Amino acid sequence: MFGRALSKSLPESVPASPPISRPARKPSPATTQAALAIAQQLSNLQATDIVILDMSGPLVIADYFVIATVTSTRQAQALARELDVASKASTGRKRRNTGGMESEDSNWVLLDFDDVVVHLFLPEARAYYGLETLWADVPRLPFTPAARPPEAPQQPDLGGIQFRVFPTPDEPDDR
Repeated sequence: MFGRALSKSLPESVPASPPISRPARKPSPATTQAALAIAQQLSNLQATDIVILDMSGPLVIADYFVIATVTSTRQAQALARELDVASKASTGRKRRNTGGMESEDSNWVLLDFDDVVVHLFLPEARAYYGLETLWADVPRLPFTPAARPPEAPQQPDLGGIQFRVFPTPDEPDDR
């Protein structure tokens, strides 16, 4: 009923509107450094497969998407809290918005830091939503995680009491 009434009110040929063109803009160096610092912090905190998409062309709401894979919802939420604390310390502001922090069942945590939006995915969710495929034509910001030094083994400690770990019978005792 409404469709017929609408079609009768429109002229036979409606000219197509020209596509909207935005002037090309480039993210600021500070924003680029922020995206790289977030990616490095995610790498240091055991996130994997980190990709930085330059969204400054197609979007006006963000310059970069930082996408990473995590192993669990708990890890994603912990990383989100760490990034929030680091952002507050470096810029004096917390993130603008979040998603996926309120549920233990969430497979995607989103953090909006104004010009940089962070997406933390469980592997299945990352494959399902395919943001890199959806935005396949946008440039990537090159990112290579810095090598982490191997962690030194730590002796068990309980309230200042050092415990000695004794060798097993097949290991030499080097006391």
